Amino acid sequence: MVFRPYIKHIHVYKTHLTTDLRLDVYLSTSNKGSNTPKPILLWFHGGYLVTGSRTAIPSWLLNHALAHGWTLVSPDYRVLPECTGFATTEDLISAYEWVAGSLNRLHPDCNGDPNQIILGGASAGGWCALVTALHFSSASSQEKNRIPRPKALWLLYPMSDIGNEKWAQRVSLPGATVDLAIAQNLLLEEIPRRIALGETSVGEDFPSSEEELQTRKRLPLLYAILEKGAFLDYLTGISGFGERLVSVGLENAVEDELAKRLFPLHWGLFGSDFPATVIVHGTADREVSCGESEKLVAKLQGNGVRVQYYPVRGADHVFDLELQECQQEGGEHEPSVILARSLQALQGYVDR
Repeated sequence: MVFRPYIKHIHVYKTHLTTDLRLDVYLSTSNKGSNTPKPILLWFHGGYLVTGSRTAIPSWLLNHALAHGWTLVSPDYRVLPECTGFATTEDLISAYEWVAGSLNRLHPDCNGDPNQIILGGASAGGWCALVTALHFSSASSQEKNRIPRPKALWLLYPMSDIGNEKWAQRVSLPGATVDLAIAQNLLLEEIPRRIALGETSVGEDFPSSEEELQTRKRLPLLYAILEKGAFLDYLTGISGFGERLVSVGLENAVEDELAKRLFPLHWGLFGSDFPATVIVHGTADREVSCGESEKLVAKLQGNGVRVQYYPVRGADHVFDLELQECQQEGGEHEPSVILARSLQALQGYVDR
């Protein structure tokens, strides 16, 4: 395993009340002395919009970015249930604007090209990338002239069909253990208290060991929200939204135009300005069905958007967790080989 040298800088890109939202900028040391413009990868972490942190970057992806001289930026964003999906979306847009407008000013040696911004994300981070891309591809002409639209989109087992009835009902994650007493306390007392006090969270680092797992506070919160079927209630900020969706359907449950932005697969304007997209998804994903990606692929193709889909046969969610490098050679169904091919396809879109 070769760990590629880099320099990491931390910036505050936005402050909400008393909470500083930060982002990490990873600069390849191989870029020094080069004047060649390079892509910028804006990466959004996963965690069901409830947990996870900006440190959650796949090792193989960071190594790929560094090896090709890309600048990788990974931001905080406000998460559920303390905030709604509207607050999350505001942060995603602010992070993109920072990358497009401030990165080169603060780091002129990075050679980052704001006309080659790649939006990427895993799981819920895929939803983040999708709603950000839709915002800037359907923005007004004035905003487009001020901020370049994304060049490409790279999604890893994304939560794209978030308006699916599955997310409005009880969801049990594989291996999750839920203490019913703790869950009741969280849902009936702790969460309402946090919301009433206007508290904010940007998530929590994923555990890297069994010992760390015992110290995590947001995982029980996530399990309780999903087990209760309350995920979409907290996403929209509307109590009983999930039950209404199951009863009358998404189209009738959403009553205002602003809320439609939270459901990109259903109401996203995938026009000619939407960036070329590469999607990778395991066919045996027990957390986020690959059917969500298949729906997204069909939607993009139907609207004339360039898209390439790479299913990974038999792979579950976070199948890439232990990978350190992508391999160009090997069995055609090996995950690392498929990831390498997907990144080659992404490079092809960026180079156009």
